[in-house]
Amino acid sequence: MQSFELSKPELVTIAVALLDGDKAYVDREDVALKVNDIAPGRFNWRKYPDRIDLDAVGSALRAAKKIQNGRLLVGNNTDGWMLSPGGLKWIKTVDFKAAYHEPSVKHRKTSIRASLETERMRLLNTKAYKLFVEGNPEAITVHDFYEFARVNEYFQTKARQRRYAIIANAVIDDDALSRLWELLQTKFSKEMK
Repeated sequence: MQSFELSKPELVTIAVALLDGDKAYVDREDVALKVNDIAPGRFNWRKYPDRIDLDAVGSALRAAKKIQNGRLLVGNNTDGWMLSPGGLKWIKTVDFKAAYHEPSVKHRKTSIRASLETERMRLLNTKAYKLFVEGNPEAITVHDFYEFARVNEYFQTKARQRRYAIIANAVIDDDALSRLWELLQTKFSKEMK
Protein backbone atom coordinates (compact mmCIF):
# COMPACT_ATOMS: atom_id res chain seq x y z
CA MET A 1 0.00 0.00 0.00
CA GLN A 2 1.45 3.38 -1.01
CA SER A 3 0.50 6.66 0.66
CA PHE A 4 -1.08 7.93 -2.59
CA GLU A 5 -3.54 5.01 -2.44
CA LEU A 6 -4.85 6.13 0.94
CA SER A 7 -7.75 8.56 1.17
CA LYS A 8 -7.29 11.93 2.84
CA PRO A 9 -9.35 10.85 5.90
CA GLU A 10 -7.13 7.77 6.22
CA LEU A 11 -3.96 9.87 5.92
CA VAL A 12 -5.00 12.28 8.67
CA THR A 13 -5.98 9.30 10.85
CA ILE A 14 -2.48 7.88 10.45
CA ALA A 15 -1.05 11.31 11.34
CA VAL A 16 -3.20 11.46 14.49
CA ALA A 17 -2.04 7.96 15.47
CA LEU A 18 1.61 8.90 14.98
CA LEU A 19 1.09 11.94 17.21
CA ASP A 20 -0.13 9.84 20.17
CA GLY A 21 -3.78 10.36 19.24
CA ASP A 22 -4.66 7.11 20.99
CA LYS A 23 -3.90 8.83 24.33
CA ALA A 24 -4.47 12.55 23.84
CA TYR A 25 -6.19 15.04 21.59
CA VAL A 26 -3.96 16.32 18.79
CA ASP A 27 -4.08 19.84 17.38
CA ARG A 28 -5.05 20.28 13.70
CA GLU A 29 -1.81 22.16 12.97
CA ASP A 30 0.29 19.28 14.31
CA VAL A 31 -1.75 16.91 12.15
CA ALA A 32 -1.09 19.15 9.14
CA LEU A 33 2.68 19.00 9.62
CA LYS A 34 2.69 15.24 10.18
CA VAL A 35 0.40 14.44 7.25
CA ASN A 36 2.64 16.56 5.02
CA ASP A 37 5.54 14.30 6.08
CA ILE A 38 3.48 11.21 5.28
CA ALA A 39 2.06 12.40 1.96
CA PRO A 40 3.98 15.44 0.73
CA GLY A 41 1.87 17.70 -1.43
CA ARG A 42 -1.50 15.98 -0.85
CA PHE A 43 -2.72 18.80 1.41
CA ASN A 44 -0.91 21.73 -0.13
CA TRP A 45 -2.26 24.80 -1.89
CA ARG A 46 -2.49 24.69 -5.68
CA LYS A 47 -1.06 28.15 -6.25
CA TYR A 48 1.60 27.88 -3.53
CA PRO A 49 2.50 24.19 -3.41
CA ASP A 50 5.07 24.74 -0.65
CA ARG A 51 2.28 25.67 1.83
CA ILE A 52 0.01 23.27 3.71
CA ASP A 53 -3.70 24.03 3.36
CA LEU A 54 -5.16 23.90 6.90
CA ASP A 55 -8.68 23.97 5.49
CA ALA A 56 -7.98 20.81 3.50
CA VAL A 57 -6.56 19.13 6.60
CA GLY A 58 -9.57 20.22 8.68
CA SER A 59 -11.93 18.94 6.01
CA ALA A 60 -10.18 15.55 5.97
CA LEU A 61 -10.30 15.39 9.77
CA ARG A 62 -14.05 16.08 9.77
CA ALA A 63 -14.52 13.50 7.00
CA ALA A 64 -12.67 10.92 9.14
CA LYS A 65 -15.43 11.34 11.77
CA LYS A 66 -18.17 10.38 9.33
CA ILE A 67 -19.77 6.96 9.36
CA GLN A 68 -19.14 6.42 5.62
CA ASN A 69 -15.40 6.82 6.30
CA GLY A 70 -15.41 4.43 9.27
CA ARG A 71 -15.70 6.95 12.13
CA LEU A 72 -11.94 6.81 12.49
CA LEU A 73 -11.60 9.95 14.62
CA VAL A 74 -13.39 11.88 17.33
CA GLY A 75 -12.96 15.53 18.16
CA ASN A 76 -13.00 18.89 16.44
CA ASN A 77 -10.67 21.68 15.38
CA THR A 78 -11.13 23.51 18.68
CA ASP A 79 -10.46 20.70 21.16
CA GLY A 80 -8.28 18.51 18.97
CA TRP A 81 -8.54 15.07 17.36
CA MET A 82 -8.20 11.57 18.76
CA LEU A 83 -8.55 8.04 17.45
CA SER A 84 -11.96 6.48 17.95
CA PRO A 85 -12.24 2.78 18.84
CA GLY A 86 -12.96 2.14 15.14
CA GLY A 87 -9.93 4.22 14.19
CA LEU A 88 -7.76 2.25 16.55
CA LYS A 89 -8.97 -1.03 15.01
CA TRP A 90 -8.27 0.35 11.54
CA ILE A 91 -4.79 1.61 12.52
CA LYS A 92 -3.86 -1.92 13.58
CA THR A 93 -4.44 -3.05 9.98
CA VAL A 94 -2.36 -0.32 8.31
CA ASP A 95 0.93 -1.22 6.70
CA PHE A 96 2.89 1.69 8.14
CA LYS A 97 6.02 0.88 6.14
CA ALA A 98 4.13 1.44 2.91
CA ALA A 99 2.39 4.54 4.23
CA TYR A 100 5.41 6.19 5.75
CA HIS A 101 9.12 5.52 5.39
CA GLU A 102 10.51 6.69 8.74
CA PRO A 103 11.80 4.23 11.35
CA SER A 104 9.74 5.98 14.05
CA VAL A 105 6.54 4.59 12.52
CA LYS A 106 7.24 0.98 13.43
CA HIS A 107 8.11 2.10 16.94
CA ARG A 108 4.87 4.14 17.21
CA LYS A 109 2.69 1.21 16.15
CA THR A 110 4.44 -0.95 18.75
CA SER A 111 4.06 1.73 21.41
CA ILE A 112 0.32 2.05 20.68
CA ARG A 113 -0.06 -1.67 21.31
CA ALA A 114 2.05 -1.46 24.46
CA SER A 115 0.13 1.47 25.93
CA LEU A 116 -3.20 -0.21 25.18
CA GLU A 117 -2.01 -3.41 26.82
CA THR A 118 -0.83 -1.47 29.89
CA GLU A 119 -4.23 0.23 30.17
CA ARG A 120 -6.04 -3.08 29.65
CA MET A 121 -4.00 -4.71 32.43
CA ARG A 122 -4.78 -1.79 34.74
CA LEU A 123 -8.51 -2.16 34.01
CA LEU A 124 -8.38 -5.91 34.68
CA ASN A 125 -7.01 -5.17 38.15
CA THR A 126 -9.75 -2.77 39.23
CA LYS A 127 -12.38 -3.52 41.82
CA ALA A 128 -15.12 -2.79 39.26
CA TYR A 129 -13.79 -5.53 36.98
CA LYS A 130 -13.51 -8.02 39.84
CA LEU A 131 -17.09 -7.35 40.93
CA PHE A 132 -18.28 -7.61 37.33
CA VAL A 133 -16.68 -10.98 36.60
CA GLU A 134 -17.90 -12.30 39.97
CA GLY A 135 -21.44 -11.52 38.80
CA ASN A 136 -21.96 -8.71 41.28
CA PRO A 137 -22.14 -5.55 39.10
CA GLU A 138 -24.76 -3.90 41.34
CA ALA A 139 -22.07 -3.63 44.06
CA ILE A 140 -19.92 -1.36 41.88
CA THR A 141 -19.81 2.06 43.53
CA VAL A 142 -19.10 5.49 42.10
CA HIS A 143 -15.66 5.24 43.72
CA ASP A 144 -15.07 2.00 41.79
CA PHE A 145 -16.15 3.78 38.61
CA TYR A 146 -13.70 6.62 39.29
CA GLU A 147 -10.91 4.11 39.88
CA PHE A 148 -11.77 2.28 36.64
CA ALA A 149 -11.97 5.48 34.57
CA ARG A 150 -9.11 7.20 36.43
CA VAL A 151 -11.19 10.34 36.87
CA ASN A 152 -12.90 12.13 39.72
CA GLU A 153 -15.57 14.77 40.13
CA TYR A 154 -13.00 17.55 39.71
CA PHE A 155 -11.83 16.55 36.22
CA GLN A 156 -12.66 19.05 33.49
CA THR A 157 -14.83 17.83 30.60
CA LYS A 158 -11.96 17.61 28.09
CA ALA A 159 -9.82 15.59 30.51
CA ARG A 160 -12.73 13.25 31.21
CA GLN A 161 -13.43 12.77 27.50
CA ARG A 162 -9.76 11.98 26.93
CA ARG A 163 -9.81 9.32 29.65
CA TYR A 164 -13.06 7.83 28.33
CA ALA A 165 -11.60 7.64 24.81
CA ILE A 166 -8.50 5.87 26.13
CA ILE A 167 -10.70 3.33 27.94
CA ALA A 168 -12.92 2.82 24.88
CA ASN A 169 -9.79 2.11 22.83
CA ALA A 170 -8.33 -0.22 25.45
CA VAL A 171 -11.44 -2.40 25.81
CA ILE A 172 -12.28 -2.99 22.14
CA ASP A 173 -10.57 -6.38 21.92
CA ASP A 174 -11.80 -7.69 25.28
CA ASP A 175 -15.44 -8.80 25.49
CA ALA A 176 -15.72 -8.69 29.29
CA LEU A 177 -14.09 -5.27 29.57
CA SER A 178 -16.27 -3.96 26.73
CA ARG A 179 -19.44 -5.15 28.46
CA LEU A 180 -18.24 -3.69 31.77
CA TRP A 181 -17.47 -0.33 30.14
CA GLU A 182 -20.96 -0.26 28.59
CA LEU A 183 -22.50 -1.05 31.99
CA LEU A 184 -20.46 1.65 33.74
CA GLN A 185 -21.39 4.26 31.15
CA THR A 186 -25.05 3.48 31.72
CA LYS A 187 -24.91 3.09 35.50
CA PHE A 188 -22.84 6.25 36.00
CA SER A 189 -24.18 8.36 33.15
CA LYS A 190 -24.35 11.42 35.42
CA GLU A 191 -20.66 11.06 36.29
CA MET A 192 -19.76 10.56 32.62
CA LYS A 193 -20.63 14.19 31.85
